[in-house]
Amino acid sequence: MSELRLYDYLRLNFLPDLKMAADKFERFDCTSQSAQLLIELKCRRSHYDTLLIEKKKFDALVSQSQQLQFSPCYINSTPQGVFGFDLSKQEPTWQTELMPKTTDCSNNEPVEKVVGYLAVSNAVHLSGAINF
Repeated sequence: MSELRLYDYLRLNFLPDLKMAADKFERFDCTSQSAQLLIELKCRRSHYDTLLIEKKKFDALVSQSQQLQFSPCYINSTPQGVFGFDLSKQEPTWQTELMPKTTDCSNNEPVEKVVGYLAVSNAVHLSGAINF
């Protein structure tokens, strides 16, 4: 699934006023004025019991959502469904790991990243398995 298809799914089924960020370099992907959500979308090719978030992404979402008086939301799709996390209610334990610099680009040199993991069992399940 692509982030655009995940966005369309959320807009069609949950948040009709969902709007994409005006600038692709924003630290979030979309917002819902009616639900007062600042949302980061992530699509995973595999399902994991815990889903990774980088600390710099977490911090930016929380900071920007506080300025807007919105809730920071992290929504992940996996082959087993769509899972949403209210980042104002849960913060992972942070650790430094050696990871590829980027996921889908040619620059995959290993760099240190501070990351945390959010348990899928603590997520709001927005769907079961979906074929997009």
